[in-house]
Amino acid sequence: MRGRQMRDSDGVFTQFYEALRLPSHFGWNWNALRDCLTDLHWIDAPHILITIDDADAVLSESTEEREFLFRALNDAVKFWAKKPELPAQEKTIFQAVLLSNPTSAPVRA
Repeated sequence: MRGRQMRDSDGVFTQFYEALRLPSHFGWNWNALRDCLTDLHWIDAPHILITIDDADAVLSESTEEREFLFRALNDAVKFWAKKPELPAQEKTIFQAVLLSNPTSAPVRA
């Protein structure tokens, strides 16, 4: 996903909606994003890797919303790691990677 297009919450939701092809009932708010990241029933893949480039630009003017996003990603990673493997179903691996320009300031939640 393109971090430079995620400067506000609408940009974040749009990037996730388009990249993950979120369901049409997606609520365009933080709780809805968190719910979708811990569901993903519409994606038929055993490994989901979220990458966000230019992470230093993501919600750079709103540390509170940036914290919401990072917490939602972290919670999703933990949720999928703890979810038990079910018979006849492959375990889903969910990972998130934030990429930043090496000359940028460190990304902080």
